[in-house]
Amino acid sequence: MPNIQQIVVPINGTAESFKALSLASDLAKIYQAQICLLLVTYFSTETDDKSTYSSWLATPLTGSVSRYAESVFLRAKDLLPANIDISTHHLSGQPASKILEFTKTHNIDLIIMGCRKLNLFSSILNGSTSRQILEKSTCPVIIVK
Repeated sequence: MPNIQQIVVPINGTAESFKALSLASDLAKIYQAQICLLLVTYFSTETDDKSTYSSWLATPLTGSVSRYAESVFLRAKDLLPANIDISTHHLSGQPASKILEFTKTHNIDLIIMGCRKLNLFSSILNGSTSRQILEKSTCPVIIVK
């Protein structure tokens, strides 16, 4: 039986990421593992005005990063049973590289992440975060469709 102590679940507020969280919850119960909720945004909370929590960036680009992160983490925590050990982590940068960096620095045993079905054009243009993680991860990865 594998020794799984820490499971990272990259979340971004999508149904796919919360579906992955459901599987992570089941496995965390079995292995008594900690779930590390990881949110990676392109902009950091430094783009927010600390007094109003509004972003100095144009609204079409992003709203308040702080509010977004808070809402994603609250939603994720609401989906998890109270008896599961959870940690939350918010990084800014390119998602795939930040996820991979996090797994190495925190000695993560397993990555469980959602996957959106991208059309061929989007996949070529933007790449797929889940595909990059699958190809470059040094720990096991479960992709939830």
